Amino acid sequence: MSNTTGIKNTANGFQTLENNTSGGDNTGIGSTALAHNTTGGGNTATGFAALFTNTTGANNTATGLEALVANTIGNANTATGAAHLKATRAVPQIP
Repeated sequence: MSNTTGIKNTANGFQTLENNTSGGDNTGIGSTALAHNTTGGGNTATGFAALFTNTTGANNTATGLEALVANTIGNANTATGAAHLKATRAVPQIP
């Protein structure tokens, strides 16, 4: 695990939150959940590879096998179910 300054994180599973450096308030449950998260915070990923490629995205919730698996920088997404929003990469912010 690469965590250096991140606080209030919970990781349970093989390579879960493995690359997190400073992201805080994240919860990853399941093999490779949030594996590539670095600075994203407030994320919850439950299930194999849920939010797998997320790096800086924040306040996302992914529940299910590969839910939001391709999200990298998108914020405030919710996906429930296997492969839901699997191809989501980023969501434009509405002012």
